[in-house]
Amino acid sequence: MSVELSIITSYPEFRALSSTWEHFRRQLNDNVFCNSWSWIDTWIKHFWQTNNQLYIHVWQYKGQVVGIVPCYLKSTFAGKELRFIATGEPIESEVCSEFQDFLIHSNYKDKILTQFTQSIEAEKNISAIIFDQVLITSIAYQWFESVTITGKIKVVNNIGNRYLIPVVTSQQQQISLFKSKNIKRHVKKIAANAHWQVTMVNDSEALAKFYVKIVNEHNYAWQQRGKVGAFESETFTEFHRGFSQRALKNEKLIAFEISYENEFAALFYGVVDGDTLYYYQSAVNHKSKLSSAGVAMHLVALDLAREKNLTYYDLMKGGSDSYKKQYLTSDIPVVSCSVYTLKFRYITYFIDTIKYLLARASNMFNKLK
Repeated sequence: MSVELSIITSYPEFRALSSTWEHFRRQLNDNVFCNSWSWIDTWIKHFWQTNNQLYIHVWQYKGQVVGIVPCYLKSTFAGKELRFIATGEPIESEVCSEFQDFLIHSNYKDKILTQFTQSIEAEKNISAIIFDQVLITSIAYQWFESVTITGKIKVVNNIGNRYLIPVVTSQQQQISLFKSKNIKRHVKKIAANAHWQVTMVNDSEALAKFYVKIVNEHNYAWQQRGKVGAFESETFTEFHRGFSQRALKNEKLIAFEISYENEFAALFYGVVDGDTLYYYQSAVNHKSKLSSAGVAMHLVALDLAREKNLTYYDLMKGGSDSYKKQYLTSDIPVVSCSVYTLKFRYITYFIDTIKYLLARASNMFNKLK
């Protein structure tokens, strides 16, 4: 069973893969939107650095794609990092791609993973391999656990769990599955209140208005906590402006506003991929007169998932102290994996220390002004 490997290193080659990429994902029943061609392409358009290099491995069997590993080589002072595309951007503008994976047909998995290992070992300039926020059930993690690369240290950090809610046949049954009695009490109050409204985003004009509002309200909510919101970053904001427009065009966007007594209560921004609705971003008015606007928002999202005959509502990654635990108990660990040389680790540690000291000095200077 001979499979042919090619390595995509140019953007035009990647663009030419668009329809093939998505067709292959559908064949695999992959439903992780961060694996989608559109998500990755949007990230390249907003975050790409000229000293990086695409390093996408594509396998074919009799002219049909049977495997894709969507990585790139990030150039740093410490050396080249092998990463999933759509990771490795600056922390302040991080889009937090989650659950990315190798896209591989099961019939060819062993042969493809062997060839991928050989390819990585032959690339002598790789100082580190970093896979952020992957599931322990993923092929990427399985490969990482099985591979031994001479002269490199292997580290796995558990960073939380995936909170994946099964969508059931009725709202009442759905509510009965919520773990927290407090959430159930809030739901009863919400259901008894007939004065709140849901406005869906169904066209580009409505999306433009919605987007301005979610940026402002999300940032305001974080500012009230004395923290910096994700939408404070211009690059993050432009990334999602572009991606949400693409998602709307492809009928993948779920966005809505909940209002109560003529004021906003909650804004929801989510993505449909395959059989799953992903909760990606929101803004909640915690001073709203609507009892627990955040719970109302998730209730509406679940209703929409049910209307679309979806199988799951994905709250995505959360830590051990996350509010998401009130909806369900999760036993799906999310990890970050890395393999690196000692030289890479020492240089990275030195650079991080300098950045920390400069940040502290800047804060102290600002306080003295």
